[in-house]
Amino acid sequence: MAYATLRYQESVETFRRNVSTGVRSETGFVYRFQFLYCTSSICNLLYIKYMHINQLSIFTDTSQIEISSDIDHPKAKPYIEIKYNIPIDLPNGSYISLHRNSPLKVYSLGFQPAKTIPEIPAWFLQKYTSQSSVILEPFAGSGTSIIEALKVGRKVFWSDNNPLSQLICRVKTTRLPLIDILAASQKIVAEAHIEKTVTNSVNFSNKDFWFQQEVQAGLEIIKRKIFLSKLSYQTVLLLAFASTVRKCSDMNDGLILAAKRSNIKEVPQRNRQDVFKYFQFYVDKIIEALSEWYQFDWDIDDVREVPSQDARNLDGNWLCDAVVTSPPYINAIDYIWASKFELHWLDFVRNNQQRLDLSSQEIGTERIPSSEYKQLGKTGNHTLDNLIIEIFNGDKYKASKGQNHLRARVVYKYFMDMQQHFYSCYHKLKTGGYYCFAVGDVSKICGVEIPVADSLNDIATKLGFQEVFRFHLLLKNRKLNIPRNVNWAGTIKHDTIIVMQKS
Repeated sequence: MAYATLRYQESVETFRRNVSTGVRSETGFVYRFQFLYCTSSICNLLYIKYMHINQLSIFTDTSQIEISSDIDHPKAKPYIEIKYNIPIDLPNGSYISLHRNSPLKVYSLGFQPAKTIPEIPAWFLQKYTSQSSVILEPFAGSGTSIIEALKVGRKVFWSDNNPLSQLICRVKTTRLPLIDILAASQKIVAEAHIEKTVTNSVNFSNKDFWFQQEVQAGLEIIKRKIFLSKLSYQTVLLLAFASTVRKCSDMNDGLILAAKRSNIKEVPQRNRQDVFKYFQFYVDKIIEALSEWYQFDWDIDDVREVPSQDARNLDGNWLCDAVVTSPPYINAIDYIWASKFELHWLDFVRNNQQRLDLSSQEIGTERIPSSEYKQLGKTGNHTLDNLIIEIFNGDKYKASKGQNHLRARVVYKYFMDMQQHFYSCYHKLKTGGYYCFAVGDVSKICGVEIPVADSLNDIATKLGFQEVFRFHLLLKNRKLNIPRNVNWAGTIKHDTIIVMQKS
């Protein structure tokens, strides 16, 4: 490993000098940047271990092969335990457990529930694509697959319905003047401390419940000054602002959906100075992560956004050689609801109705009129349709009024939307091209287990795709931090990764 360490003070001139000379000052308010890049290959360490499928933590001493005491249990599965990178010669149908290396900091930038891990697209890109390949990421999220594609010199098209995800991906795929942005952020904070005028530009339901008055004032001041800054700086500044919004809300730390829990300590009283402090903190974190990411050799001209930003309607005059993605988890989380504070404060939506309309456009949306979900939908997949009927009738779990019918319709619409997505991808994918997706293997909805991965594979097969490979990844952190009725839903034990080829 080769390391380059630079430190900088609040003074921008000192920071500039440190960048060029490596001078290290021991006085003042100091931040540390570390640029890490690998100069030698890291070999994969694999060994076989048998364990019970319900065991959550499986890492022990990786210096030897172990066989657990429950090897003869009928539900026991063989797990290949892998250290760092998924090997391209992984046997088809494997169940694996992955011991991950420390990822680049850029992956963690921006709020995105249930992020995919970079090892999956990295494996696919190495095994099924070449240097000249054009890649599509139709559910870009926080940009993990985009970053992996750029790291190995691939050209990328991407899309995402969520404006916050779009902002995150734009920040990660543009080379920006970081020193100048740092200076601009410091100027914003300095001016914010003496600002007297406070506007009221944001309105949504229960804003006063979730944001203290002084916090609202601080956010309004920072936001106004961001939009007065240089346009090319605003993506980074807005991403830092989005993180500040979430941190300074009265939502309990660590939660994905807006909630307050009685068993979590009381939310502290905050003022506008706290807002300014967190904003500068998040700017610094973004610049640190991007500085590390910029050490890699990638070209901004290799990245393009799909104009429609709709995975069901991939418009534009282009074709791709491969698709790699992780589609939404069915009935798991409402991504628009989860990011509603950021969407409102960043003016991505102007009112509650705009946010609800945006949510209704999501694949897997729960924003379905009662007149529609009272109708029993049929996908044409016999097995899947029978499971939808079980949910609709409440055969396994009787939910509150109307919920069985709603959940049945959510499942139906999810798979029909994904069918439309596969159809659109099929026509954008060159003959012989590959489509790789990672998704939870089974989702439990109203007590009914839906084989999501297999059902998606069946739908794609009818459109002309053919499965060529699959493996299963054990999920060690299997819970989303949201309230969940275990009889209603459940935890997902594995992600199933399926590779299909256009015949």
